[in-house]
Amino acid sequence: MNLIWRDEGFAAPLKPGVSEFRPYPAAARVSQHRCAAVMLLADMIILMLAGLIPAVLYTGLNAESLDLYGANVGGGLLLFLLIARALNLYRTHRIFDWRRAVTRAFTAVVFTFFGLMLASAALKITGIYSRVWFFSWFAASAVLVVTVRVLLLTLIEAKLAKGACLQRALIVSVDPAVPFTGEQLALESRNRMRAVGMIVAPDVETIPDLGPHIQQLHPEVVVLHMRWPQVAEAMSRSPALSHHAVEVLVLPQANFVEHSIMRLRQFGSRTFLQIAEPPLVGWGRAAKRIEDVVVASLALVIASPVLLLTALAIKLESKGPVLFKQMRAGFNNDLIEVWKFRSMSVEGTDLHASRQTSKDDPRVTRVGRFIRRTSIDELPQFWNVLQGTMSVVGPRPHALATRAGGQSLDAIVDAYAARHRVKPGVTGWAQINGARGELQTHTQVQRRVDYDLHYIENWSVLFDLKIILMTVVRVFYDPRAY
Repeated sequence: MNLIWRDEGFAAPLKPGVSEFRPYPAAARVSQHRCAAVMLLADMIILMLAGLIPAVLYTGLNAESLDLYGANVGGGLLLFLLIARALNLYRTHRIFDWRRAVTRAFTAVVFTFFGLMLASAALKITGIYSRVWFFSWFAASAVLVVTVRVLLLTLIEAKLAKGACLQRALIVSVDPAVPFTGEQLALESRNRMRAVGMIVAPDVETIPDLGPHIQQLHPEVVVLHMRWPQVAEAMSRSPALSHHAVEVLVLPQANFVEHSIMRLRQFGSRTFLQIAEPPLVGWGRAAKRIEDVVVASLALVIASPVLLLTALAIKLESKGPVLFKQMRAGFNNDLIEVWKFRSMSVEGTDLHASRQTSKDDPRVTRVGRFIRRTSIDELPQFWNVLQGTMSVVGPRPHALATRAGGQSLDAIVDAYAARHRVKPGVTGWAQINGARGELQTHTQVQRRVDYDLHYIENWSVLFDLKIILMTVVRVFYDPRAY
């Protein structure tokens, strides 16, 4: 199968068995998560100032009275956050829907002040506060929250109209006669999505391997434009769609019936069918990153004496660098440098891990044997976490040359590459369940992949905390560590 790269459109008919690729100019991406965070911050500032400024004017800076009004404002902020969460006010996929965003913002403010009124009546404290102050706070909050929301959305729309986008898309169109182009995608999604590349194939069989395109173009979305019966075959022929953290949308060429396990996504005037999405989206991804930064920072501070003593012990025992770095596959199969304390003699160091470390491996030094058994050699990877290339919890990254039974790991288990849909971790669900150490058989590889995929499909902050606590226990006793 040949793949022709060219910039000029698709005026000429496709040759049998040949796919064509059309690149598009890179588009600046507007971060939906940052926009949601800005809206949240703006709402909180508005509610706070709209309550405190009238309180200062009304009380004349009387400290005792001002404390009471400040407590009421604090309660209002907390109640607003709870109501906003219940209304999904900052859900990233929907914050740019004008009608929904403005209506729900106003509704959240109304429910907040209605809740404050009920709470005041129940606690019999309505006489403590000025009604003029309360209703001026409500009116100013409602007007300003809606006004600022409209202004922010207007600014974002203007940026999108100038060429920015919310999501970059790779289009795969199996329709050589009338392909769905990047220009159409931008127009019909109201600039929410812009194409970074487009592949046109005469049939499903000629769709090229999408993995290199996804790694080179870094799209957040892959849009499949084809007849509905072709979708299942296209997915089976394109394992990269399930092995990369991309959202897959289907734009059928004919009418279709919504599948019970699929979701519809609305972009502008067109409806897409979502059949896959990244494991971590929205606030889950933000929570995961906050967790990583907090845990990694604490770990490095608490373990700093151990880090210094380990570095000294390695230096005293053998010549060579204290740290060892190795290239491994990271998020979306991108290569990352993973840091560890050196546990082998310099002569025995294997940068490509062409030979796995075994029990009683003669290459491992005495200090190395101890730090490997206690997992101290992995501590420098918390720096990888702070850099953003790794996570505290996730599938362990394997060395690129790792083999089991003479075969590469991805050749043994078809779903192996799906482990790369999240960042690799310092520890993981597989490791605390004993699936660690040398890989010798196909069964061992399959077991480790099964644990990793279970973690990806069932991720939560509580699940991460459970794994972290169990890892601490395993540090003191793990018969499989060597």
